[in-house]
This record gives sequence, C-alpha cells and structure tokens, in this order.
Amino acid sequence: MSFSSVSSDDGSGTFPWHRTAAGGMAERGRMGGDPPGSPSRRWEGSSVQVLDPADRAVIRIADERDQVQKKTFTKWVNKHLNKVRRHVEDLYMDLRDGHNLISLLEVLSGETLPREKGHMRFHRLQNCQIALDFLKYKHIKLVNIRNIDIADGNPKLTLGLIWTIILHFQISDIIVPG
Repeated sequence: MSFSSVSSDDGSGTFPWHRTAAGGMAERGRMGGDPPGSPSRRWEGSSVQVLDPADRAVIRIADERDQVQKKTFTKWVNKHLNKVRRHVEDLYMDLRDGHNLISLLEVLSGETLPREKGHMRFHRLQNCQIALDFLKYKHIKLVNIRNIDIADGNPKLTLGLIWTIILHFQISDIIVPG
C-alpha cells in the first residue's frame, strides 16, 4: 500500500506528523481528516500510517462486497430454512450455535443429522463440527474452515462455508444443455 504525505491545514507549512528520535511517528499540531481507527489510518505499534485515497477505496469496496454477499447468502439460507420453519436474521450470529447450519444441511440433503441440545460453548462447537464432518463425508472440500471459526462468527470463513454449500447443493445440480 502506498502512503501520502499530509501537510498542515493551518498554514504553518509544517507537517502534523514528524519523526521522533526513536524513528517512530509522533503527532504534532492539529490533524484534520479521519479519526483514529477509521479505515484511512492503520496503527502499527507507535507509528501511524495514512492510507492514500486509492487504498481507502479498495477497503470500502471490499466491505461493500462482503455486505452484499452476506445479504444474498442470508436470503438463500432463509429460502431453504423456511421449509423447516427456521429463520436467520444475522448470518454470522445465527449460525454460531450450529443448529441452523445442521437444519440447512438436513433440508438440502434430505438426511437427518444428530445435534447437541445444550447451550454451552462445547455444544455449539460440537454442532458446528457435526455440520463440517457431514460436508467432509459428502466429499465437499473445506479449506481452512474449523468449527471454532463458525462458532466465533468469523465473517470471511462463514461466507466461505455458505458459498461452498451453495456450490455443492445448488450450482452443481445445474446442467447446461449443449
């Protein structure tokens, strides 16, 4: 990523950021623009790096893409879960206990899967593992997706898991006449 120089907006001609004796970055004066923690700044140790507009745009587009995927995948999951009178509001949160994930796989496969009844973390992890083991049994390749990732609501890996399920159960059934 590239970083742009930031000049003072108070007319003094000095930079609001200057190098410290230790080589780190220190703030000097007033800094306009985005607040700390926004996508335009990356904090690494004691130094602050300001992202240029192109890098901010890339981050913004990636966030928008993730939101579109989340919304689309949630609708697809709900279309199938409605058959067993279940519903998902937030894809990441509502798959964490594994029950909706197991129900989705049951609807798609027509098979019945076991599930843990408790509400402790162990039961959630076990339910997610049951779903992942079923996918492996069906010879569906899962790359770097673990039960803990789903139980923790990891957005990227949850989207990846749902996309893999869509590919296997939905798109693989499409036959293009030639």
